[in-house]
Amino acid sequence: MSLGLKRGTVRLVPHDDNWSTLFEKEKKLLLNKFGDRILAIEHIGSTAIPGLPAKPILDINVAIEDLNDIGDFITGLQELGYEYIPERRYADRQFFPKGHPENRTHHLNLVEIGSETAWKNQLFFRDYLIEHEEERKQYAELKSVLVQEFADQREEYTERKGDFIAYILGKRKF
Repeated sequence: MSLGLKRGTVRLVPHDDNWSTLFEKEKKLLLNKFGDRILAIEHIGSTAIPGLPAKPILDINVAIEDLNDIGDFITGLQELGYEYIPERRYADRQFFPKGHPENRTHHLNLVEIGSETAWKNQLFFRDYLIEHEEERKQYAELKSVLVQEFADQREEYTERKGDFIAYILGKRKF
């Protein structure tokens, strides 16, 4: 199964075990490009959760020391095919998509390693769903219902998952 989805749309496909292999290849490219400037790289999102249907886009978090010092990351990521969109800078991350807008294949976020929302919560949510089959099934059902209504409204689809995500994050012990 291949990667790719038109920007702004939602389509779910069954989990593909090759996604983890594709992530490892991308991780190797990133580490070769940036070396020890990268503190950690994690495969997040639904493609990282075995058994969960997902949009066929790899979500990748790249942890760095400081979001205020990303000039060389911008250039290097562009050389690897990622798009720099200045307005996609948020308090806790800088977003870079990869692939033509008609076929986005990767969503990469540069995040500060200590970020609760962009780093720690993302890892907790992924790991929790990997470990808890009942909640993973509930999330799969929610996604399946939402995609029926919001296939051409990705922002709305994402927003409607918010209560469930908050419920799972509420289980995190600090």
